[in-house]
Amino acid sequence: MPYKHSNSRRHKFKKIQFKVTNWAEYNEALRKRGDISVWMNEDAVIHWHESRDAYSGRGRPKEYSDIAVQVSLLFRQLYTLPLRQTQGFVRSLIRLMGLPIKMMDFSNLSKRSDGLAFERLIDSIEPGSHIIVDSTGLKVYGRDEWHQEKHKIQADHTWRKLHIAVDEKHQVLACHLTPKDVGDTSALPVLLEQVDEFDVFMADGAYDGEPCYQQIKQKSPDSTTIIPPPKNAVKGSNTERNQHIDDIADHGRMGWQRQTNYGLRSHVELAM
Repeated sequence: MPYKHSNSRRHKFKKIQFKVTNWAEYNEALRKRGDISVWMNEDAVIHWHESRDAYSGRGRPKEYSDIAVQVSLLFRQLYTLPLRQTQGFVRSLIRLMGLPIKMMDFSNLSKRSDGLAFERLIDSIEPGSHIIVDSTGLKVYGRDEWHQEKHKIQADHTWRKLHIAVDEKHQVLACHLTPKDVGDTSALPVLLEQVDEFDVFMADGAYDGEPCYQQIKQKSPDSTTIIPPPKNAVKGSNTERNQHIDDIADHGRMGWQRQTNYGLRSHVELAM
């Protein structure tokens, strides 16, 4: 559970030891980690070369479409390849698959990649029904340790805060980078502007308060807000928050977490 309910007695827990008995399946699973299968979408193969029939402009039409450039650059970014190695990789993939297409020259790939409009991944995915929000600190270093010790200078360290929102499908839907003095509740409106309506909003106790509840309801009036109130929480005008306080008093904090499925908040921890 994200909430450290057993933190006071955590040191008494014995480390769980696993004994492998199915060595054949275990070894095969390790082998599959290095098994790489690469293929190209049929639509990309069909539209790899620019259609000459649809071209009505002046001069010679392009031989390769924008899809071919995007696919090649995707392989380059995925495997961290220079342009020449990217050309060789895609060319070998085309040869292995027996495709009726050709790979462009690396110089042409470099020219076409400049100013090419790429499709954003966030536009092609379907967001889930949950919005899970959290923040983390990002350190920004000044001088390194050698300069500090050699020249007797101050470390001059500072840090920033990264606020992100994910869904139950582990997809990052919104992000916002702020200075260290900006609180979580102050960055919440910027995150909500980047997402559509949702069914469930989930966050930790740092977002507990009437302003956050109001901002969430303004964005998605029919949504459910799951934010754990503190131990000394006092009831107010918000009925949903008051219900959380009553449920924790009746069933305990762990029971409230199971009832509200609060364990999904671990998704944003994994994103961090």
